[in-house]
Amino acid sequence: MRVHTDMDTCLSLEYGHREELPDGQVNEVRTPDALVARFLREFTEAGDRVIDIFAGFGTTLIVAERLDRVPFGVEYEADRVAHIESRLSTPTHVRHGSVLDLEPSWFPPCECCFTSPPFMTRTMNENPFENYTGRSTYEQYLTDIETAFARLDAVVAPGGHVIIDVANVKHDGTVTPLAWDIADTVSNVFDFEGEVVITWDGDGSPISRDGRFGYGYDHTYCHVFRKSTL
Repeated sequence: MRVHTDMDTCLSLEYGHREELPDGQVNEVRTPDALVARFLREFTEAGDRVIDIFAGFGTTLIVAERLDRVPFGVEYEADRVAHIESRLSTPTHVRHGSVLDLEPSWFPPCECCFTSPPFMTRTMNENPFENYTGRSTYEQYLTDIETAFARLDAVVAPGGHVIIDVANVKHDGTVTPLAWDIADTVSNVFDFEGEVVITWDGDGSPISRDGRFGYGYDHTYCHVFRKSTL
């Protein structure tokens, strides 16, 4: 675990992905590799264990292994688990299931979690924790977020860091302060250390002609939390 003092409060990185999306996937929902790599280099060392509790298509796990960290993950969708397994040298380190059911026995203590929860807006009623197939409310979503990170707490080593990649969302004329609501909610579990504003450069950036991304803003946030050593 890397001893950390100060962090940048704003970063501009080149947008892109080294891995292709699986066949049939057309919507790019992954965190860019450069962002994961930047935070893993800052908060971990070679040999540290890194977990992603919303593993998705495995970006965090694949980047962690590339940087000589030991990856672990949880993913709700079985086809995504299979995709991750095909790209790791440690395929048994990814678990098919819901983070809401996470048990301490699933994983060894991890020095860092880098994750991006599924997004939700105040006007939605689909359940992000069931890949938008079930029903939910924004209030229930935030309750589930707290439950998820409370479950994660059992596998984060004392002094370990939790980094959450998230954005506020502007959709159909309504603003959902998702990033701030998640920061407030997760602060009930881990100690909040600060936020980093992320902007993107490069030809591959998904920014639209009006200077905004699909979620309505030209930036995202990485919230940094730490597990107490007490």
